[in-house]
Amino acid sequence: MKPVYRIFWIMLIVIASAAVASAQAVFSVEQISYVEYANAEKEFSCYNVIPTDSIADNEIVSMVLKESQAKFERIDSVIRQEIYYVIEADGVGFNKQRLLYLPELKLYGFVIPDSPHDDSIWWFDSESGKYICSAAYPTVINANGMYVSQIGYDCDWPLDLRFFRREGNDFYEFESYKSTQYNGEPLYCQAEESGLRTIFWHDNNTLYLKTIDHNRQESVYLKIKVQQSVRDMLENMMPNDAVRPAPKKSIRNQEKGGKR
Repeated sequence: MKPVYRIFWIMLIVIASAAVASAQAVFSVEQISYVEYANAEKEFSCYNVIPTDSIADNEIVSMVLKESQAKFERIDSVIRQEIYYVIEADGVGFNKQRLLYLPELKLYGFVIPDSPHDDSIWWFDSESGKYICSAAYPTVINANGMYVSQIGYDCDWPLDLRFFRREGNDFYEFESYKSTQYNGEPLYCQAEESGLRTIFWHDNNTLYLKTIDHNRQESVYLKIKVQQSVRDMLENMMPNDAVRPAPKKSIRNQEKGGKR
């Protein structure tokens, strides 16, 4: 092998090894006590973007609802019938009862069932009414505009979190965290029996959640920290740059992938 090729392959291996090490260092996951979890949850309003309690009637809202119904009617007829059954069972149609409004982020979100056990949210720009993308729901958003959603499964749900940011009219998935040790299904409950939320942000880049540890066969509380260095990278990135060896994945105009 020529020296120049040998140097090339050595550099490639070094770069790949560094990229893998960097990806592994993105998250810091720690099991914490109920007391620590409950104390952090008390500060929910300081670190999470909360939808408004009421939504005024206006031209953009009408546009969003009309486009949501049109998108629904373009879905495969079999899937559409299943979704329609769930909506009718809730007594809710294509109106503001399924609409979220996040004025700080200039977003409307229309929540739509994928099945009796799984929902999606269709995001729209609140100024233009333009459709942006579909994403998993429920989702929690921190004050820095970092989104996280649990992906739905038919059964044997692993903890499968997807992290997004918005850049202009695009949403980008910049990282994911998956563990078969923990169960992701409890995150679909907005609150546990004690009244505490099952997932929320704290201190802007630290995620708290309640789950089930399959190894211990009991409920546990996790604190998942997105490392500061990664957050700094994200805040200074252009849309086509990379966080990991692969580039950021745009989900604009891309439907949710469905159950795994």
